[in-house]
Amino acid sequence: MARAKRTDRAEARRRYRAAMAEAGTPVSDLDPEDDDAPAKPAAARGSATARGSAAAGPAPMQRPGIAYAFRTAFRPADLRGDLKALPGLMKHPAFWGPLLLSALSVALIPIFGATSLTVLFYQYFSGTAPLGTSFIAGFFAPRASYLLGAIIALASVGFQAIAFLGPFGNGFFDLKDPVTGAAASRDILVQQILTNALFAGVPSGAFFAAAAAWYRRFLKLASPNRQAQSRSTGKRPDGKVAKKNESRPILARRR
Repeated sequence: MARAKRTDRAEARRRYRAAMAEAGTPVSDLDPEDDDAPAKPAAARGSATARGSAAAGPAPMQRPGIAYAFRTAFRPADLRGDLKALPGLMKHPAFWGPLLLSALSVALIPIFGATSLTVLFYQYFSGTAPLGTSFIAGFFAPRASYLLGAIIALASVGFQAIAFLGPFGNGFFDLKDPVTGAAASRDILVQQILTNALFAGVPSGAFFAAAAAWYRRFLKLASPNRQAQSRSTGKRPDGKVAKKNESRPILARRR
């Protein structure tokens, strides 16, 4: 029935164009629609191709050179902005996590004794140069990594002072000079360790935390395709998949 109506309308248009041609009206001024050669399917195919290319997603990013990533990973320090953001950063796990590790590394020796494991844990997360806590704080801090590294190293000095000067400080020393190996007094060893931790450990903590933050930025710049892939697959930076809204069924059109 619908096809018969389209045929009748096409026949009426042909008769109308023939009558207007006899009257002298140019054919180009008439309705340009022609049932025999419709242009809409071609346009539809073009739009479908465009939609398909858009759905395929953007082309993968070109991997920058190592030298470019090395230079771009350096960031100038914004001391005023970092000091303003410091109270909020001290609530971040990148701060209190290494801080707890530093306190635990000092407390393990009086509790379990000076074993090889407890001494290694103490040297790595506290001691005169807390490299482990500085790296963790700098790598995971959103900003001001050097300030967090310096504060954690300074807190490590306080933890050691409490442990050395308290009633449970005997477990840290065998009363030998760490340089010569000769017998030394406990007060001299405490003074040497705390002095080195304060004047060498705090600056080194800030430096290694800043170096860890630079390394994180360098890895991100050196592998942009991995970041784009995680965004396209819906994965967050921690590896988890973000939840998506459930699609609702599309209502069928009535004919």
